[in-house]
Amino acid sequence: MRILLLPIIIILTTSCFSHRGLSRNAEYLAEPFAISMLNGLYENVIPGDPDNSLWEDLYKNKSHKDLIFNSYRTHVGLEMLSDKELNVKLYRKGTLEDQFTLKGRVKDGYFVIYRRLSTLPIPFAFFWAENKTIIGNDDQNNLVLVQGQSNSLLLFFCLTGGDSDTINARYARL
Repeated sequence: MRILLLPIIIILTTSCFSHRGLSRNAEYLAEPFAISMLNGLYENVIPGDPDNSLWEDLYKNKSHKDLIFNSYRTHVGLEMLSDKELNVKLYRKGTLEDQFTLKGRVKDGYFVIYRRLSTLPIPFAFFWAENKTIIGNDDQNNLVLVQGQSNSLLLFFCLTGGDSDTINARYARL
């Protein structure tokens, strides 16, 4: 039994993504972190890229489920409640539609959102999905987001499938 427990503990305590690894992969450089710079209203979509939205990228830190969402005429408000909590608000045509709070910490010029890890342990099969996000502001006060996503399936203690992706995005400040 202890032989089976050791690989499971190692898998659960290690991460495929670190905040330093994500910051090294960032396409846009972030300025030194300041709460006053992060607080504000941002565009929800990147011009010319309707497939991605800030709301969906941040929502992935709450759930691994894909969000069916219409980003037409929406904006996202970010407000630091403390050094460890970020409130995310979705506005549609100026009206508050939804909100949630993310937990994390400030480190190396970014707000590092605590990783989201989901596991499904079944005898002789193990599935996990991980999501880690860092956000900050660039020199023009736009929001810089770098997100690492990974999922894998372990079957009879052999890796049988998986996917890993890193998202780099810059959302304009309003």
